[in-house]
Amino acid sequence: MAKVTATTESKPLVTAFARGLHVAPRKMRLVTNLVKNMNVNDALAQLTFTDKKASPMVMKLLQSAVANATNNFSLSADHLYIKTITTDQAAVMKRYFPRARGSAFVIRRKLCNVNVVLEERKKGKAAAGRMSFLKRKAAETKPEIQSIDAKEAVNTKPEKVLGKKSEIGKSDEQIKMNKVQNKRRLFNRKTGE
Repeated sequence: MAKVTATTESKPLVTAFARGLHVAPRKMRLVTNLVKNMNVNDALAQLTFTDKKASPMVMKLLQSAVANATNNFSLSADHLYIKTITTDQAAVMKRYFPRARGSAFVIRRKLCNVNVVLEERKKGKAAAGRMSFLKRKAAETKPEIQSIDAKEAVNTKPEKVLGKKSEIGKSDEQIKMNKVQNKRRLFNRKTGE
């Protein structure tokens, strides 16, 4: 089943949904989280090589949403991105398994519902996919290098500027002896080596 809605921004949002799929919601979310915020063509390629029971179901749902977008809004599949994809729990089928002394063990077979919303984004704009999100996070968390005056940089050794706090006031010979002592401690433990 598929449904097409238009937003107030004049960008069409194409929604499609699948109801009562015979996969547990947790297992379906492994697949749907894999393709969030991706281009539809990239998502279909990713799902083709994903070895999960839920991947053909999500693939069929995406193909249905793309067909609706091209048929109803004349949108190109190359510009479509997955805006949201959600997995919800549907009905729970109860089955019984016989156990000891005539008792019964309840087996709950969970079903799920999947909703997809596609949005058109032009190639010129930066895609808000996973890679751009990771690039932004990496740019925000880059370590800042402290600036040092040119005179101080010439007069000081690099070990003293970038070294540990405990090594700043020590000579090279003392630092070397500390390393040797640490190696001795490492090999003189309970192993007897």
